[in-house]
Amino acid sequence: MSKPRKDKPLKMPRYRGGDEALNKFIQGQLKYPEEALSAKVEGEVKVSYDVDGLGRINNIQVTQSLGSGCDEEVKRLVKLLKFEKAFNKGRTVTIHKNLNVNFSLPKEPTKKVAISYTVTPSKKTEQKQPTKKISYKITY
Repeated sequence: MSKPRKDKPLKMPRYRGGDEALNKFIQGQLKYPEEALSAKVEGEVKVSYDVDGLGRINNIQVTQSLGSGCDEEVKRLVKLLKFEKAFNKGRTVTIHKNLNVNFSLPKEPTKKVAISYTVTPSKKTEQKQPTKKISYKITY
């Protein structure tokens, strides 16, 4: 029997750039499914997947479904992920990972409100100048 090599400790698969890069990637690539938008579906999809020793994704499974095309969108995103290689004592290993993706409906832009009014000076009998109308326009 050969002894396991102790010179290389466990190296977990890590998304290239770390967790912050992973979150940025998901936010940038996530496409809200039309079906979910029209049905106004919001919530969280949870998936589990395996990352093999070469950083490839396998065995993607939805563990908490949202439906309306959201599950398929999360699976599409997970397939795009690239991880670094994983080792344990010099041998490649497969690691099980979980990911939660939130779907929140986009905020509707605030509509601009325009208010217009005209100020007309009151008529005084002593006033000899022609009256001028002053107009203001305010947009929010």
